[in-house]
Amino acid sequence: MDSLSQALLGAATFAMVKDKYIGKKALIIGAAVGTLPDLDVFLAPFFNEVAFISVHRSVSHSLIFAVLTSFLFAFIAHKITKQKYRYKDWTLAFFLAIFTHALLDWCTTYGTKFLAPFNGHLFSLNNIHIIEPFYTSILLIGVLILLCKKAMPSLKRQKVIKLTLVFSTLYLCWTFASKGIANYKFLAQIEAKNIQYEKMIISPTPLNSLLWNGIIKTKEGYYFGSYSLFDSRKNIELYFVESKNELIPRIKTFKKGRQYLDFTQGFPLVKIENNKTNIYAIKFGPMNYFGEPEFVYPLSLNLNDRNDENFKIDHSSKQRGPIKNYKNLFKRIRGI
Repeated sequence: MDSLSQALLGAATFAMVKDKYIGKKALIIGAAVGTLPDLDVFLAPFFNEVAFISVHRSVSHSLIFAVLTSFLFAFIAHKITKQKYRYKDWTLAFFLAIFTHALLDWCTTYGTKFLAPFNGHLFSLNNIHIIEPFYTSILLIGVLILLCKKAMPSLKRQKVIKLTLVFSTLYLCWTFASKGIANYKFLAQIEAKNIQYEKMIISPTPLNSLLWNGIIKTKEGYYFGSYSLFDSRKNIELYFVESKNELIPRIKTFKKGRQYLDFTQGFPLVKIENNKTNIYAIKFGPMNYFGEPEFVYPLSLNLNDRNDENFKIDHSSKQRGPIKNYKNLFKRIRGI
């Protein structure tokens, strides 16, 4: 998710263990450590854009990274504080702050490589968007209370921390329930239309947990639709987009092609446009909320060019993403 949410979650989880010992310092340390996995963005200059997609959210978001760094930081903190506090408490605090970052990213659509570097599988639950103000606000309120309240007994501070984590976790549980409702509605629509499909993904939309994208994969292409819990319409409007799936074996012969296909997690939309083969990672859903689905930023390649250094992400689109369509987004959330 966004860096603010990760910092706040890191602050809360670290403080759950260490606040009673070091007070507000626990929030500062936890916030810094909670954002640590995303420092892999500084590796971007050393990779091409496609390769970096496979690097981001890999080792730095893995279980082994959380374990090793928590032991290392605990050792350093234990030495700096002259062994005043228990080593196992430091270890637990650092582990919670670091690993919950990966757990939260697991809930998004981008995916997290928990088992890196031993396995490159992207784990993603698709239950919350990377920008979710309600979830972030719950964490922010709790952390601000702990930071701004000058005199508060340790027991009350612990209560605030626990309530913050409980309510934020309950909200995550709600997103699963909301997604489940959307999943049921899409399955009912598929059955009603007798669509023969291979698999389906339900993805969240920005700023909310009420509107969901449905991406339904068939042999010939994909059906796209959206469903809001406030929808008054009886049926979900589905749009079909053809995909040149027969080109996928050729795309896999290129390293960059394989890397990008892995990123799509089995949902690549392959189109021929302007004499180029474009691959769209449609797992995030369309960029628009009404009418024919629109997509941006494909991997653009020439299958007759054996030098895959010429394969690049096409950023030429004037459409800048779903947040720019916020007016239509809010209309669609309301069920219009």
